[in-house]
Amino acid sequence: MFGPLDHVGFLVRDIDAAVAEAQACFGLPIARHSELEQYAIRATFLGEGTGTLEIFTFTDAALLDPRLDGADRRIDHVAFRVADLTALAATLRASGVRFCTPDRREELTDPVSTGPSRALWTRPETSAGVALQLIEPPAS
Repeated sequence: MFGPLDHVGFLVRDIDAAVAEAQACFGLPIARHSELEQYAIRATFLGEGTGTLEIFTFTDAALLDPRLDGADRRIDHVAFRVADLTALAATLRASGVRFCTPDRREELTDPVSTGPSRALWTRPETSAGVALQLIEPPAS
């Protein structure tokens, strides 16, 4: 059903400190930075290929504080690459899974463009308690 692991997303309060600590601990190079301003997200991806570590934060404390629930950092989601996001979403919807924006403020019916890829995020309460990001890379 899912393709290869793309990344594990860690939500943090202080992105600069968390990136520096992860680099010192794991020796992973910065692969890229990303901002999804419409969702108040700033992210840094460490490492290349599958199994990248995404360290991200919300620039809006009203989103960040409840999601961290008193912690400074936490595992937030696991992301998989998928070949056909539309078909997989239909299969998951038939099982009761619902999708939302990455900030979880709104329900989604259609994938979101994240640059060259399309993505959907599951509502954890509808996907066995796990937040998943499903990413369809561009066709090669």
